[in-house]
Amino acid sequence: MKTNNYLTGKLLAAIIFMLAVTSSWSLAATDYVIKKGDNPSSIAKKHKIPLHSLLSANKMSPTSMKVGTKIIIPTKEASARGRKKSRVNKSVASVKTRGRKAETRTHEAASAATATPAATQDSTYHIVKKGDTIATVSTKYALTAAELKELNHLKSKKLKKGQRLLVKRIGPKTYIVRKGDTIWKIARKFDMDAEDLITINELDAREVQVGQKLYLEEKIDASAAESYQQVLGRNVEEELKKVAQSEEFAEQTTQDKVTIFAKKMLNIPYKFGGTSILGIDCSGYVKKVYGLLGMNLPRTAREQFKEGEAIERDELSIGDLVFFKTYASFPSHVGIYLGNNLFIHASSKGKKVTIDSLETPYYFKRFIGGKRLLTEADQEIDPKG
Repeated sequence: MKTNNYLTGKLLAAIIFMLAVTSSWSLAATDYVIKKGDNPSSIAKKHKIPLHSLLSANKMSPTSMKVGTKIIIPTKEASARGRKKSRVNKSVASVKTRGRKAETRTHEAASAATATPAATQDSTYHIVKKGDTIATVSTKYALTAAELKELNHLKSKKLKKGQRLLVKRIGPKTYIVRKGDTIWKIARKFDMDAEDLITINELDAREVQVGQKLYLEEKIDASAAESYQQVLGRNVEEELKKVAQSEEFAEQTTQDKVTIFAKKMLNIPYKFGGTSILGIDCSGYVKKVYGLLGMNLPRTAREQFKEGEAIERDELSIGDLVFFKTYASFPSHVGIYLGNNLFIHASSKGKKVTIDSLETPYYFKRFIGGKRLLTEADQEIDPKG
């Protein structure tokens, strides 16, 4: 009996040692700070690791791909040793059958050996430590000081040791309507299109009530997620760069270049306030396309409507901007005209960059005009309007 207990103890000790070693190996990964233009596919390719390993290690999503965010780059060795860890766990399971006491000791020891700080802490919150400030905490979690204060409804910059701070928003960002607020004022305050604010909150009228809760962003639905997966398999930024550097592209007219750039971004998920391939809104999309041509446009549709030469519907030419209104007389949605009554835009309804017809009843009724940004030498009026 004593001999069996002695052997069991030896076996458990060996297993616990192996678990401790594999646990330390699993942490043998490098950190990487997300840069402008990065996406999961390009990061995985850059570090020569499987895309699924990168996503699994960081639980990545479009909203987590924020410039400045620190992520983990798992190593090949860590992946291989992870598989060894699985085999060790099976050995632990077989030892458990030798007795309730042995089972309890194995479970507790294995838990202690495999636990890591990341697994035992709630990453949604930060507990204030001595020396912490609004600036240091916000920087640590890739937030601005204003965002950290807003998340926690802080009126003072002072923090108390042991204070629990929310550092990761739970659910969509919201805003409580205040006295004097209007749809336009709120949209302008958060640098977004009024149409997006109306669509997200499913508002039937332009009026809002004091105390009313408005959503400033939306959750990614199945349609947007599908678009994201389509874009994930591509490196859009790299595609745009290669196209721009090709000799064939250099010989194209400016109108053709606009069309090429615009269509290269098809299926990018719609995200109000977004400006990247992981999510973009209507004015952000137009700004990005024309930015590739060296033209710096304002951020919102209403401001973009002040640019260029006013164009009537029957004078539209490829590359012209087309504007629409929803609940007011000013533009709240914008796209790029492609000819043959078609235009390309980041659609809040389609949840992605897509092509629609100006003849569609919804857009036909809301069209308020076009604007020409290209020179006459670049233009060729579309005979079909």
